Amino acid sequence: MNKIILFAIIIIAGWYGNLLYSRGELTAIRSFISGSGYGSDAQVKCITKNGRILYGDVPQDTVCERLEPVEGSLTIQKSTSLNREKFKDVEFRCDGRQHCSQMKSRAEAEFFIRNCPNTKMDGDRDGIPCENDSRF
Repeated sequence: MNKIILFAIIIIAGWYGNLLYSRGELTAIRSFISGSGYGSDAQVKCITKNGRILYGDVPQDTVCERLEPVEGSLTIQKSTSLNREKFKDVEFRCDGRQHCSQMKSRAEAEFFIRNCPNTKMDGDRDGIPCENDSRF
């Protein structure tokens, strides 16, 4: 009888934990994943419900639908007001695109090389993306 009660308690605790996790209410799990859970030097990729992708430290009020460790090298820089002013009228977001052929404009390519990881649009590393793309 005791084994059945213990088993039922474990099942209920697991169900409740899964419910809280799916709502994003398990802050202890988030701090484990974004903190020391993947290692102190590990970078984390947070994907929110509306499709935003955040790298590095995730703000406390952000609910991540998925958290993934980032493998390889990743340099995270805080956005500056200069970047925001330059692209204030355009709504771009990092979505995994990396190549010039995937961009629709020069401004979009510039946004990607300044704000998104692992882009492959500036072969000579001079800060000007897609220089040989005749569309721009």
